[in-house]
Amino acid sequence: MIYQDVYIEKSVHRKAPAVTKIYNVLMIMITIFMALNFVFVDYRVFGIPLIVMIIACYFVTQNTKIDFDYTYTNGILEITKIKRKTKRQELISCEMKDLVVVARSKTEPVQPYIGRNMKTYDCLSHDPAVTYYTMIIRDPDMGNEIKVLFEPGEDLLEAMQRISPDKVHI
Repeated sequence: MIYQDVYIEKSVHRKAPAVTKIYNVLMIMITIFMALNFVFVDYRVFGIPLIVMIIACYFVTQNTKIDFDYTYTNGILEITKIKRKTKRQELISCEMKDLVVVARSKTEPVQPYIGRNMKTYDCLSHDPAVTYYTMIIRDPDMGNEIKVLFEPGEDLLEAMQRISPDKVHI
């Protein structure tokens, strides 16, 4: 029997909520107002607040750009959070032996975990048209369970189901 390496990768771009967009527009408008006051009223009073607002606008707008990478390699699922397309932070690295259950959110296999007080990772795009799944994993170091909300593709679910057919519900 010949074993083949399995490598599946999926990227998900998080949509910014409407409140965040309104907040960004409001910050930009305040910055423009301060810039006009800096030019036409008094540069000594509005200089430092203008610089602070420009820096704040930059960081707030950049921190709303979030992507998630799901990488599945030979029975190990890694979920990475990417901010501003430059900073990578590994959120989850899970072997299939630590998997408790994977199923569509709010379905019967994950019902016992709804409302429980457990660490939760939200790795969703927040697009209402996309079906998302709940994955419960057991942390081997701490012994507690972790809930992960994510949007796997069909190929990722099928690869996970090949290794753990009783734990992955498509």
